[in-house]
Amino acid sequence: MPVSSRTATVFDALDRPPRTEKTPEGVRVTVRLPVDRAAAQMAGHYPGFPILPGVLMVDCVRQAAGFAGGGELRLRSVDRARFSHPLLPGDEFELSLLVAPGEDGRVAVRARGTRGDGLTAAELSVTLEPVAGHA
Repeated sequence: MPVSSRTATVFDALDRPPRTEKTPEGVRVTVRLPVDRAAAQMAGHYPGFPILPGVLMVDCVRQAAGFAGGGELRLRSVDRARFSHPLLPGDEFELSLLVAPGEDGRVAVRARGTRGDGLTAAELSVTLEPVAGHA
């Protein structure tokens, strides 16, 4: 049987640097993402009704937090995830994060994503950690 040539496509959420602001609680990060940047990943999620997969929203959080912290981060845990309104082709996703240093180099992130029409698409709390050799 021939080996499939299909491979996972890496999703790069940051086509431009996010805005960052240092606060006493941590770093506030804001990034805007045209949902169409994820067209390849949306094609099969759900056939006939493409939406931005929640896992890509989680990865957007990881990428933006890593940019704010100046190093590559990996997901340690999803502590809370609520997806309330789908992100559809043509939408713009604005993601607002609060990135706070935690124990042992870990990073706690609270994020809220809204659609262009102002409706909340996702609320997430995740814990990230530095990738060995990249921090």
